[in-house]
Amino acid sequence: MNKKNNINNKFAFTLVELLVVIAIIGIISTLAVVSLTNARKSARDAKRIADIKQIQTALELYYQDNGQYPSTITDSIATSGNIYMQSFPTAPTPADGDCTDTNNAYTYTVSGTENSSYSLTFCLGSQTNDLSAGVKEAIPGGTIDFISPPTPWACGDNLIDSRDNSEYPTVEIGTQCWMKKNLAYLPEVHSNAQFQTQGANSLPAYGVYGYNGSDVSTAKIQANYTTYGVLYNHFAVVQVNICPTDWHVPSTTEFTALTDYLGGASIAGGKMKETGTTHWLSPNDGSNESGFTALPAGGRSTNGSFSNIYTNANFWSSSINETYGKYGNISYYTGANFTESNVTRVAGYSVRCLKD
Repeated sequence: MNKKNNINNKFAFTLVELLVVIAIIGIISTLAVVSLTNARKSARDAKRIADIKQIQTALELYYQDNGQYPSTITDSIATSGNIYMQSFPTAPTPADGDCTDTNNAYTYTVSGTENSSYSLTFCLGSQTNDLSAGVKEAIPGGTIDFISPPTPWACGDNLIDSRDNSEYPTVEIGTQCWMKKNLAYLPEVHSNAQFQTQGANSLPAYGVYGYNGSDVSTAKIQANYTTYGVLYNHFAVVQVNICPTDWHVPSTTEFTALTDYLGGASIAGGKMKETGTTHWLSPNDGSNESGFTALPAGGRSTNGSFSNIYTNANFWSSSINETYGKYGNISYYTGANFTESNVTRVAGYSVRCLKD
């Protein structure tokens, strides 16, 4: 009886051992696969570095003989008399780590006066020697982390005015690029009396609707400054570069191009006005179809007093008609017209800048 039990116990123990052995074999197999995969990745990264060094060596030899780097590399690096590299290597695949198929490829570009510099981009899947993982840029002086060039500014992006960090959304209307907010550049600010005096002396004048003072910091915390920007006399428009670099105060011809594109002056105003009654007095039938988002900032008279906020949007042009300045006006909350008129240059109106 005891002999039978011993046999059963020995049989059970053998099954446990077998399961353990199977588990160990599975772990070892997994580790082997992982190790082989990592070895292959490391080998690909090592080849990438070796390829880049080979290309750099060929490029420097080419430069010594020719005084410049080749404009392009399509297959080999060679001249009519010398071959510096027989064939341009192809980056090993698949891409590793966070590299994509696009940045895994070797990309060569030349720059500088008379092709005096180059950039050769590639990507490493992991830390290799003293180079970290990621996209790299080989240049004449060595290899550095690649920094993507900034995306070029395009109409529709926000514009930052470097003078005061004011931010303006922009909109493309036809072939023109406009600010979607009134200009808020405020180098100084004038009280009612000062505004009148500046104009009488043909000097630039600046104001914020409803603010009868001369402190710029105080003017800039006014709600009307944040919403409606600055009211300028026409001398500020033509004597000072009030728009940011690469932007300008539009001429009447440029305003006409805008209204023509929107179907004519008789209906353009409605397509330019901000919708709703947050800023325009009710009822406002503006559609803002253009995206111009005109706001009723009102204006400032020759004596510095304010009027017509919520009902009128007035925009200076850079054009002059004898003693008058030209301006465009969207009149009243129910109006769809955009009217161009002459007005005394001492008055204060809004400005919308146009891209050069």
